Order: sequence, then C-alpha cells, then structure tokens
Amino acid sequence: MKGLVALLGIVFIVAGVAALIHPDLKMPAKQSVIQIGRQSLKVETRRIVSIPAILSGIVIVSGAGLTVLGLRKT
Repeated sequence: MKGLVALLGIVFIVAGVAALIHPDLKMPAKQSVIQIGRQSLKVETRRIVSIPAILSGIVIVSGAGLTVLGLRKT
C-alpha cells in the first residue's frame, strides 16, 4: 500500500512539473459542419484552460509529501 502512495506522489510531481512547463491546455469545444451542395464548411472552436502556477506548485508539494509518506519506514 505504501508503494502505491509513493507512486501516486511521483505522478503528482510529474503532473505539477508538466503544468509549470506547459500551463495552457487546448481542448476542442465544438465542431460544426455546414454542407451546401458538394461544398462543406467545417468550423471548430477550441477552449483554452490556463493552469495557475500556484496550483502547479501545490500539486508538486503534495506529490513530494505523498512520496515521502510512501517511502517512510515505520
């Protein structure tokens, strides 16, 4: 069980560092296709979600805490 907690902590650390390096997530939001005869027009909108640096820092610190807790011997 402790190994699982340590692994989860490492995943949190990696996710936090990735969020610091690339803070903007681009997700497709909506796609519309209009067809007139043989011609078609495709309109795609994207949603950009920005992750604050403070949240990334909190995730990294939480991951470090989980890793230490998971690797600690009792």
